[in-house]
Amino acid sequence: MLEDTIRSSLTLWFPAMPKALEPFLERDFLAYEKHRQADAEYNALRLSVRRKLKSYVDEAKVRAKSEGVELSAQAGLHHPYSFNSFRVREQRAYLCRSNKERKKLASFFGEALGKDAETHYIQTVLEACLDDQVLEAALRIHPQAWWDGEHLKKKVASDEGMADWCSLLKSLPAGFGLRMHDWRKIYWASSANPQEMREYFDSYTPGEHWLHLVRELPREDALEMGEEAGEWLISSLLSLLPIYKIMLWVP
Repeated sequence: MLEDTIRSSLTLWFPAMPKALEPFLERDFLAYEKHRQADAEYNALRLSVRRKLKSYVDEAKVRAKSEGVELSAQAGLHHPYSFNSFRVREQRAYLCRSNKERKKLASFFGEALGKDAETHYIQTVLEACLDDQVLEAALRIHPQAWWDGEHLKKKVASDEGMADWCSLLKSLPAGFGLRMHDWRKIYWASSANPQEMREYFDSYTPGEHWLHLVRELPREDALEMGEEAGEWLISSLLSLLPIYKIMLWVP
């Protein structure tokens, strides 16, 4: 009893410190080089990367909750499978609508569309992604999450809405770029202007195109930064919260 009392007192006065963020290692990136992407022998290594990325988005989830945003944390496949064409090109972990909010969407859309709306990856997501070259922090609208894409297009249709959108992009940390689907052109957030953004949204078709807002950290920099690379990733994801919130359509 005395030991339990002492332990409780210590917990009260000295709460548990947050876990240290694991640094990225050279091998983490090498597992996604082209000649290893289909090799099942690298599944164990890719699983360790999956868990590492998941720990970062879990931490981002906790911090987002303290800012009033409830999210669900998920992680992508780490092994060759039919879903990824039997080739693991990159490793992903991401945050999306909470289970409660996805169920609300599904209930609104009904049986025909509800299954898509409740699926955790057919959403607007805050994503951590690693391949053989870069570490990415990204906000993405899935093509099938047309409800969020259309909602955003309507928001930026007015002059006031477009001005707010450009202001939000410019407030992001340096290095974020807006992309569409697999197109090469990058619209840099730091120099966002109504003319270019109208060009973007005139071409963007929810239901057909991905929307990507991405910040990249080259492999060499991620390795050199050590534990700070994890903090770079988390802070990059959290910086996207104001934009994430305006994108979400609520029934």
